[in-house]
Amino acid sequence: MSETTVFKNDQDLFIKNLRQETAASHQQLEENRLSKAILSPSVSLSDYQAYLSALYAVTIACEDQVFPAISAIIPDLQDRYKSNKIIEDLSFTGMSDVQIDALPVCRFEFSSPSEALGIMYVIEGSTLGGRILYKHIHETLGFDPERGAAYFWGYGTQTGILWKSFISAFSQFAVENDNSSQITDSAVKTFIIIDNWLSKQ
Repeated sequence: MSETTVFKNDQDLFIKNLRQETAASHQQLEENRLSKAILSPSVSLSDYQAYLSALYAVTIACEDQVFPAISAIIPDLQDRYKSNKIIEDLSFTGMSDVQIDALPVCRFEFSSPSEALGIMYVIEGSTLGGRILYKHIHETLGFDPERGAAYFWGYGTQTGILWKSFISAFSQFAVENDNSSQITDSAVKTFIIIDNWLSKQ
């Protein structure tokens, strides 16, 4: 067996363990009141705006605080900015510029690139899951990528490709630096922080 195969298997094992160890906190976030409301058959415009407003705080916090800490690890961060899409969606659905400008922003605490990557893993994973939310919002509220649902459309046809490229660089860093526990602990903490943030909104 080649070193490359072993290395790849180490990366796959890291991702498998990460998913298992974050499963409980991930499920807790999905049980959040806002998370459940957005997937309800009777989701309302106000539910949608509340969810997007809460996610704006999380998304822009990641872009402003986390992106600079991992720019040397994740090479295509310039393609991963999404907070502007939330602004577009909120504006399209009737929120004023004054209301959008007044939205609160949360804060992530981390002390290393490994912990920053744990946060990024959760944020990028939500982009992948956004495809399910997009389908639901499109069917219930009638929004599409150009009109009200740009954020959940994510990276569009590039969503799968960008997820794979992130996971590749992310898991390679974890294996090369032997810091999977730091990343995992940070990811669990991030799910809990977002759950708490949504609960306060």
